[in-house]
Parts: sequence; C-alpha cells; structure tokens
Amino acid sequence: MTTVAAEESSATVAKMRSTTADDDSGRSMKATDLWVDVNGVATRVLCWGQSINDDNRHELKRVVLCVCGNPGITEFYEKFLQEVYRTLNVPVWVLSHAGHEVPPSNSEHKIPDPKKYPDLYTLKGQVEHKLRFIEKYVPDNCDLYLVGHSIGSKIISELLKDSTMAQRLSVKRSVFLFPTLQKMRETPNGRKLIFTASNFLSITIFLSWIFTTFPAFIKTFLVNVTLMIMEGGQVDDHVIRSAVRLVHPMVLRNVFSMAVDEMDKVYELDNKPLKDNAKRLYMYFGKTDDWCPTSFYDDISKCVPEAETVLCDKGYQHAFVIGYSDEMAGIVCDWLQPDLEDAKSH
Repeated sequence: MTTVAAEESSATVAKMRSTTADDDSGRSMKATDLWVDVNGVATRVLCWGQSINDDNRHELKRVVLCVCGNPGITEFYEKFLQEVYRTLNVPVWVLSHAGHEVPPSNSEHKIPDPKKYPDLYTLKGQVEHKLRFIEKYVPDNCDLYLVGHSIGSKIISELLKDSTMAQRLSVKRSVFLFPTLQKMRETPNGRKLIFTASNFLSITIFLSWIFTTFPAFIKTFLVNVTLMIMEGGQVDDHVIRSAVRLVHPMVLRNVFSMAVDEMDKVYELDNKPLKDNAKRLYMYFGKTDDWCPTSFYDDISKCVPEAETVLCDKGYQHAFVIGYSDEMAGIVCDWLQPDLEDAKSH
C-alpha cells in the first residue's frame, strides 16, 4: 500500500474542540476531537471516554470502534455514538475515512494529492487506513467491539481477515448496520451513483469550489435549507456541520472516487469472514434500503444462519444518522451490553 509519511509520533496529535455536554450523573459526555496522521493522511478522530492520546492508553481493556459509511465524516455519527457511550460507559472512537475530512488550515497534517497517491483513497486503501489506526492506537490484548455502517461493514469484514490483528487483540463483537456487502452496482442507488459520477461529477466539484468561497454563515444557511427540503423538516446541528464539511472539492472527489471503486470491488459476497465470525456477528438490514435490497438479507441469512440478522420493521433509513441516531444506538447497545457486562464482571 502506498504511504507518503513515516510512522507518526505522539507529537503529531493535534487537539481540537470537545463536543456535547455532561449527562445527569455528572459523567462527561464530551468527545475529544483530534487530528492525527494515519497511513500518511490527515485523519480526524472523535473519542468519548478514554482518548487515543491518553497517557495510560496502553492499559485500555475494551473499546467500541465505529467505521463510517461513505462519506466517512465523523460528525455524522456524533449523536449516535454519544448515546452508545452514555449507555455502555466504555470508550467509543470513530475516525474519518482517509481524505474525507479536511484538517484546519493551521494544522500540520495534510491530505496527500489523490492524483499522485490514488491508492490511499480506494476501498482497499481505506481498509489499510483502519488497520494502521488499530495497529497504533488499540493496545495488545484489548477487547475490540466493531460497529460498521454501510461500506464500513465491508471494511470491517476485511479487517476480520487480518491475521496480525487477530493475534494481537480480540474482536469480541462486530455489528453491521445497513451493510453493503455484495452487488453494489446492481442496486438502485448503485446505478444512480454510477450515472451521477459519469455525467455530473465535474459540475458538482466546480459548484463545491464556489461554495467554499462563501462565509461560514452562508454555507450553514444553504446547507440547512437544502437538508430541510430533502428531509421534510429540521435536522440536527451535527448533520448540518457534517454536510458543510462534505461540500468541499477534495472531499467530494475522494468520496466519489471511493464510491465508484466500491461499485467495482464489492460484488461477490465474501462468505469466509462472516462464517468465521458468525457467532460474534450482528447485522441490521433495512426493509426499504436502495443500497441493500431485502434479497441480500435473505442471501446472508441463509449463508450465515449462526449470525444474528434483523430486517428492520420500524422504517429506519440507510442514512440513519440523519433521523434515527438514538434508535439505532439503542439497538447496538442491546447487542453489545450483555457481553460488556460479562467482561466487566471478570
């Protein structure tokens, strides 16, 4: 895998703001907001509870790590993961996909030119990116709980095949939310994406460049109005902030590039990591998901009957972070909590 920087030192960790407030018990609900170098790419990490830069990180016993869908923007998952942390009371981390968030202008961290280093931003590059992060920040013998959304589920299935990671730590549970694991280009949304990328990508990138020249309050207003029209009502602030970050030429280019690569690479269902981890695997499918038709749910349920698979009957949408963060957090916590409580008692 292409790399453009040497192994980062702890001095490269750049601390930013903290998000959200304390809960009723007085426990801090603030997420530590960091920029680090992972596989040569500026990467944003939000941490609830113990942070990746804590001095005693090597003593970490268990952590919940979220792997984003595409776009891989951390703040989309802020409300969802805050609720997971509030309920489970174990460290919860989420990292951006390589090239999907632009660091502050005063940051020492950079995003290498996608034209010079395209391999960093492919689906395979994103898998390598997560492996490098886990290698550096998750200590040996830690219990790892993985939560993947959409293509994040496919990335996790690739992580589960890594023998070095398996020898070093224990993946206790993996949760796939609205997983995209097969035949992506044949789905309704896959066909739409291919058409959009083929016909409108250049104009989209150009318009996003114009958008970046606007003052911050204009950007927020435009995004807020657009989302209200699309969603039929007000959306949460974290969704607006995330969407503003998304409308950036480099980010959109990397997001679309990864998506087109997904259309090529995610076709045949890779059964092995699912079967090998079936008893530790939970999957939640949407009933009206244009990225993953119910026939895919049927395929996987038959292929991996030992895994717990659920077909949504509540109307939750693929992009659950826009309107169903708390509800999906409850489902994830119901799956993870028994094992975590058992681990804490030993």
